Amino acid sequence: MKLKSLSFLLVIVFLASCTSIYSTVENVNNKKTYDSKEQYIETVNKKNHIAKEKIIILKDDELTTFMSEIVSKRLSTYYGIANKSYFVSAEQLSIKSCSGQMTSLYKLFIADDKGIKKSDASEIPFLTNLQLDNSKNTVIFIYSHKLGGMIKSKINGVIDTLEKENNFDYRVISIDNPDIINKTR
Repeated sequence: MKLKSLSFLLVIVFLASCTSIYSTVENVNNKKTYDSKEQYIETVNKKNHIAKEKIIILKDDELTTFMSEIVSKRLSTYYGIANKSYFVSAEQLSIKSCSGQMTSLYKLFIADDKGIKKSDASEIPFLTNLQLDNSKNTVIFIYSHKLGGMIKSKINGVIDTLEKENNFDYRVISIDNPDIINKTR
């Protein structure tokens, strides 16, 4: 009887602490602020090996619109793929955070597969602010430092796989604006 009670107690403790163990191991939902955009970009670059010029911090009003869209489309980590003519939303992925599906979607995009839904790139207003190279196919990621160690598999994994492709490029849109104290510097 004692062994059964002890086992039950251990299961309860494990289940109750699972979230905090995962958060600690993966450094998820950490509370951190940055004094400036430059400090934020420098930190993201060093910690995640993402090129500084690829990190985009939207203006607060653009971020509000962007956040509404990613919430309504239930996007996670991946926003989509764009070139000078077309935009393909990651909304088409059955598992919105699956790096393998994003890689496959990119390959369908460059193959001009008729099975994927394309929008006219000019219909996505904020794409013009991302300084896309019109000769490239650009994967657009959604990033938050609160994702912790998950970034390595979700974003860096796709970048590492696709950077061997001709005409591949990427941008990483930060949604961490509330954590950047001075966005004007």
